[in-house]
Amino acid sequence: MPDTAPSFAVYLCPGADSALYRSGSELLGFDVRAQRDLVLPAFLRPEWQADAGPFGFHLTVVEGFGTHPAWWSALEAEARACVDSLSPDADLSLSGGRIEVWDDGETWVLQLDPSPALLVAHTLLLARLSRFVTRSPFSGPVARGLWGQPHEAARMSLLHTPRGLDTWQPHFTVVQPYGGTDPQGLRRELEGRLRPFIAQTYTGLTLFERRPGEARWRVRAELPLRGADGTARAR
Repeated sequence: MPDTAPSFAVYLCPGADSALYRSGSELLGFDVRAQRDLVLPAFLRPEWQADAGPFGFHLTVVEGFGTHPAWWSALEAEARACVDSLSPDADLSLSGGRIEVWDDGETWVLQLDPSPALLVAHTLLLARLSRFVTRSPFSGPVARGLWGQPHEAARMSLLHTPRGLDTWQPHFTVVQPYGGTDPQGLRRELEGRLRPFIAQTYTGLTLFERRPGEARWRVRAELPLRGADGTARAR
């Protein structure tokens, strides 16, 4: 069921005119920037994208958390201040892209390794935006005993998520939940489509929102890196 309160997240989301964005959005069957449905490739079925599709093509930097509607202005200002605190030459890049399969074959991702500056951005944003969280998607699973290690419990208490920081696994979810019978074929298709994107570089992050009563996410604001002169670096 759609949430009755707003949610926020900070993602890496490629530009709408990039080949990576077009390829990823086609896999999900949804263009989150344009808020329109797309025709899925023949090797995928709509029910296999029921979980991943509503988020759009993205890489999570800060999880999708519930927030209070009155906090949006301060939340966005804080996110901008975090990105503005990075140096003009900050290298927000990813490398080593590979297809990984999680959750007993249900979740397929393009996993990548973050640059040091991107790990700093993730840590800074997660820490600074945690005060705006009113609801965590991990509350239920943690209460059921998942993520029960002491450091995960400490993260949950401090940051509302048991994931991230030094165990952050940057990834694009590209299929979820997979229910087919040909995982080798799915791997071939995904690797063929995503092989050109095993290394990526960004010049900013993107603040996303999910509005009350809606299932799908949307772009709220771009958070560009600033050059030495204070202007936004080109995408």
